[in-house]
Amino acid sequence: MNILDTFHSFLQRFRRSSMDVALVLGGGGARGFAHIGAIEALQAHGYHITSVAGTSMGALVGGLFVAGKMEELKTIAHRLTKMQMLKIMDVSPGLDHLASGERLLKELRQIVGEVRIEDLPIPYACVASDIISGQPYVFREGELAQAIRASVSIPCFFKPVEIGGALYVDGSVHDTLPLDVVSRKKGDLLVAVNASAPDAYPQSNGAPATTRENSSFWMRWIPVMKSGLSSNYVRMAVRVACLSVQNNTMMAERLTPPDILADIPMDAFGLFDFTRADEIIAYGRQVMEKTLKEKSFKKS
Repeated sequence: MNILDTFHSFLQRFRRSSMDVALVLGGGGARGFAHIGAIEALQAHGYHITSVAGTSMGALVGGLFVAGKMEELKTIAHRLTKMQMLKIMDVSPGLDHLASGERLLKELRQIVGEVRIEDLPIPYACVASDIISGQPYVFREGELAQAIRASVSIPCFFKPVEIGGALYVDGSVHDTLPLDVVSRKKGDLLVAVNASAPDAYPQSNGAPATTRENSSFWMRWIPVMKSGLSSNYVRMAVRVACLSVQNNTMMAERLTPPDILADIPMDAFGLFDFTRADEIIAYGRQVMEKTLKEKSFKKS
């Protein structure tokens, strides 16, 4: 092989590796549907996703992507109605939850079967929070459906998942955007989709429209709220929780800066806007397209 052939071979390897992506998908409830559009935009631009890590809805979308079930997920999302969401949530109040999550686990198993994380075609990890030890836990092996179910367990809404003496709730409690969790390889790009990014617009009264919508959701479904507790208390609690999650993601970005970051602002869609899936998917695609265009412009 002459020098020219050697250089060409090196150039080809560099080009391939520079298009390899370690993808991180953050939590954000229904906003997580934006991950679907973002993934489609990445692939349309020739990027190769070689590993995935996610939290909560990011764990769900990422897990189904790695399992090759994105089209199934899009079909379900497209058909979602409020009644179907209630069935999937399986509302059955208990001492520590409003929904058992059993129906959700059943649905996940119907889609992905009993596939194990270690048998997936590319490295996958998702984050949950163990409320007994008080520590985050990263699932890198075990049943995929059960790991996703643990990662999406919104505290006080879904029943916590018990596995091996641990009690897991939503991974966003510790790590909403798990940039430090995804598997990396030499030459790849760290790409993140933050579905809980800071609000796009200033709030006039400290409670954006999406916060008011989400607080009204809790007012309808949490029994204690029917006792006459003012909605202002709920709005304040939800707003503070939102700010905490936003700060969580910004801290993660400072500690592990991604090469490409697509932000989905919290005030773009509500946590429970699952019936707006098509709109959210399109928004995620648009945001990633814009992010990639800006990155290309800066490089040139």
